[in-house]
Amino acid sequence: MTQDMLQGYTVIEIAHPLTEYAGCVLAGLGAQVYLIEPPQGAITRDRRPFVPQSRMPGPEKSNRGSLSFLARNVNKRSVVIDTASLRDRDLLMQMISLADVVIDVADSPYSAVIASADPGVHITLTDARQLGTSSIVPFAASGGMASSGWPDRPPCNAPGWLALDGASIYAACLALIGSIEHRQAARRVRYRVPLEEAAVAALTPWTRPLFSYDMDANGQGKVTRRMGDGGFPIYRARNGYVRVVIATPRQWQAFVTLLGEPDELVNGPWNDPQFRLDNLDALQVYCQTLTAQHSVETLFHQGQRLGLTISPLSRLSDFRSDPHIEARELFVEVEDPEFGTLEMMRPPIVFDEADGAAALQPAPALNQHRREAELFAASPRKPGAQEEIKASSAPLQGIRILELGVGAVVPEAAAFLAAFGAEVIKIESHVRPDFLRRRGIRGFDDPDGAATFNQLNLGVKSVAVDMSHPEGVQLIGTLATECDVVMENMRGGVVRKWGLDYEGIRQLRPDVIYLSSQGLGRGPYDGYQTYGPNLQTFSGVTWQWSHPDDPLPVGTTLNHPDHMAGKQALVPLLAAILARLDTGEGRFMEGAQVEAAAYLMSDRYLAQSLSREELEPIGNYSDDFAPHGCYPCQGDDRWIALAIETQAQWVQLTSVVDRILPTGLSASSDVAARIARRTHLDEWLGAWTRTQDAAVLEGQLRALGIPVSRVMQGQDIAEDKSLHANGFYTEIDHGEVGARTYTGLPVLEGDGTRVKVTAPPQLGQHTDEVLSRLTPISARDLARLRHEKIVGY
Repeated sequence: MTQDMLQGYTVIEIAHPLTEYAGCVLAGLGAQVYLIEPPQGAITRDRRPFVPQSRMPGPEKSNRGSLSFLARNVNKRSVVIDTASLRDRDLLMQMISLADVVIDVADSPYSAVIASADPGVHITLTDARQLGTSSIVPFAASGGMASSGWPDRPPCNAPGWLALDGASIYAACLALIGSIEHRQAARRVRYRVPLEEAAVAALTPWTRPLFSYDMDANGQGKVTRRMGDGGFPIYRARNGYVRVVIATPRQWQAFVTLLGEPDELVNGPWNDPQFRLDNLDALQVYCQTLTAQHSVETLFHQGQRLGLTISPLSRLSDFRSDPHIEARELFVEVEDPEFGTLEMMRPPIVFDEADGAAALQPAPALNQHRREAELFAASPRKPGAQEEIKASSAPLQGIRILELGVGAVVPEAAAFLAAFGAEVIKIESHVRPDFLRRRGIRGFDDPDGAATFNQLNLGVKSVAVDMSHPEGVQLIGTLATECDVVMENMRGGVVRKWGLDYEGIRQLRPDVIYLSSQGLGRGPYDGYQTYGPNLQTFSGVTWQWSHPDDPLPVGTTLNHPDHMAGKQALVPLLAAILARLDTGEGRFMEGAQVEAAAYLMSDRYLAQSLSREELEPIGNYSDDFAPHGCYPCQGDDRWIALAIETQAQWVQLTSVVDRILPTGLSASSDVAARIARRTHLDEWLGAWTRTQDAAVLEGQLRALGIPVSRVMQGQDIAEDKSLHANGFYTEIDHGEVGARTYTGLPVLEGDGTRVKVTAPPQLGQHTDEVLSRLTPISARDLARLRHEKIVGY
């Protein structure tokens, strides 16, 4: 279970869908999070669906009955602040003066009070393009929707609140980075997180660099498309479906063995990799005749034992009852004062120590903690900040990180820390390079020309050491003792074999902070290999990421949850760095990436636990808004996403749509009436948008205050002049591939200065410099190891 690592750390969260996830993950680590709500309560309290009527305590609707609110506000404390009340404003100012951080949104009702209170650390989420608080519009703006769903159907929205939570997880990370800076330098720290930028950085950071490299990968980059299951095939089994991802010759051989080594695959043309690549559809049809003869369980476990990356396509109930998930105790019972026993999801991070485990407290009733807040406000003052309003450009300077990472999750998380001043040392080699280095601008085996690798490793140092050689392992073991943090996501057992697991390093560096992040984590499936697409299917995300009438759920070809899982793991890691300033102690933490994927739709799992029927996907529909969807525009595969969140927006929309409303609807129809006729409403709106240019329509509706976005494709992102002009997309010179454009950080300091990223490393670029500086190796021995290709190769 999760420890109270942030015990004594106080957060003022201004209630809003953009701040909600940040407060949730910080509260999950033991922070005291005060949810500041207006008298009518947070927006999420009214989000559907609600607790079933059978669980309601009486005829009145509870102000805690929203399943989204219940799932996403555990462990928080509710305090109502009425800005019309002088007493309330004074209370909020006193709380801010004592709090460690304030997390707010731009132009909130409390902005003036917060500015007057002048908090030590202030994180503000902004939405300059008015994308709103629905799930669909920010997701369309991120570029992720263009790669989601079947190619012959409308692009499909992600389940949960993915784009909003992508921005919010940045806010949580920045809260802790700001607190580290504030604690050490007594400066007031201000960071801003623009929603649209954060949605891109959290979900589709590869799109812009791929476009710059004139490359594409799985429906992103130069060619944006929905691929269905073409990129990551889903095969029918006797009792369900499995997803198979084959990226190496060894994995192909494992698949052939799993299927019984049929002659057609062993000796026929299918044995040729290029032939397979050119005829994927036919290969899938043939292989499906063989997979259909076996159960999901047989294919999954036998395939994994053979070294195949394979996973079941789980419904929510399948994931919940899986033996591995049960063994990891992801779901816990929480006693709710109104609704009895509810099954909630613990935070997706596990610590070895059992003492101090943080029990989940149910989401608060409105203003439940007023008295507690008043007592907090009356407590002794903390020392005030001495200086000014600017964060250091390198608040993590002096922190050294040993990165034993491959792929996306740990490398991207480590690169984020490098942008804030940490020295990140990545261990790799030509013998077994990071698999993302395999495909570069010049084709395969172009390790320095890979757009995806270079995007995820900005600002990192590369040390090339052959870890299959004992001298190489010994050298890195020595280097590890000079590092404050170790981050790894190697396949289970690899770091233990090297003696570089937590127990091994702690013997030499007792205060080390150690993050281990595997796909499925420790448990019955320890050592099973996964990629992002497999984690989607196993976690139940793919099944929910579809239209209700899809022939088969296919989710997305985005490498979700990789980017989000890395940032999710950053929060406890940064919390551990902050805690070590006080205690001097290290920490072990394990983040199973599949749990991060499931946690992002924890409200759906709560809904499933309260339903007798299997929870089906809702696609682009919303339980709260109508119209809410993705509508065709002029041109080939051009779409626009729109969400009407208020009655005023509905009136504005009806004033510009040049078509007669469906029978029973008018400009004054309320949201209930619109939701009841949403199918007809979508037909009415789609018939009009089909005659419109997507970019022109986006501008027209945005000018009316309607949350709207084109379904952004790679070309659109490459041509977005505003995001290039403000420095979010940044051109960086790389010695091997020249100047290319990368996705930067969605982070602005208080004075508007952007937190910058720097060039990615060439393989082994920093080997001699790092080893000479941080290990006792002599120049002679280093030259010998280089000659023997143990280092530098």
